[in-house]
Amino acid sequence: MDARDIEGYVQPERYDFIYSWYRDDLEFYVERAKAAGGPVLECGCGTGRILLPTLQTGVDIEGIDIHPGMIEVLQRKAAALGLAPRVQVADMRDFTLPRRFPLVTIPFRAFMHLTTTADQLAALGRIRAHLAQGGVLVYNLWFPSFERIASAGDELEMEREWDDPESGLPVAIYARNHYDRVRQVLKGEREVRVSDARGYVAETLRDRLTLRWTFVPEMELLLQAAGFSRWALSGGFDGAPYTTHAQEMVWTAWA
Repeated sequence: MDARDIEGYVQPERYDFIYSWYRDDLEFYVERAKAAGGPVLECGCGTGRILLPTLQTGVDIEGIDIHPGMIEVLQRKAAALGLAPRVQVADMRDFTLPRRFPLVTIPFRAFMHLTTTADQLAALGRIRAHLAQGGVLVYNLWFPSFERIASAGDELEMEREWDDPESGLPVAIYARNHYDRVRQVLKGEREVRVSDARGYVAETLRDRLTLRWTFVPEMELLLQAAGFSRWALSGGFDGAPYTTHAQEMVWTAWA
């Protein structure tokens, strides 16, 4: 995993703008943190999209992220809110912290940036070492449907459009994805096109991402190999049963 291959990391100052549409997981992770009571560790905390709202509820939450630019944005946002979060630049595959945590989270599919089995096991091993007795790891991945994997094309296609909540201007994401079906790796290119009030494209932001998808039996073997005692899987942030129609895999694993 390299910070240069992580979506939004090319322009960390624009990350919150690019993902202003996404709030599906916010309440879920904040509530899990409140239930755990703290301390909580968030791996891949980014610009604080989840960490800062969690901190505002009074939960003792700490964060790590591989990219210095993302941590810098988080710290600026925290200062504006009068908060002083405990965050640092660190790689989830190789980190050491003095505390143990009843809850560790990896939101927004950040685990998918680990593109080899060795990387996945390294991260799970370090997280397991930082869990308190009976502690829990919670994270989500997208469901690797065969329809999605077979949908790669050479043309940029519109993936999503919305109105920016601050400016009200139209924003659209165009994506081109290439799937390595042997290594189970997706390499994606994205253009975020921001239109002006007249509907003309006024700004284009470009980024790329490299993700690995993981099937359920494979994930279970990884958790077992990393020393987790048991795990559960749901098909969404509402706790719905996991089926082949799910869009999300939400994993809970116990130390």
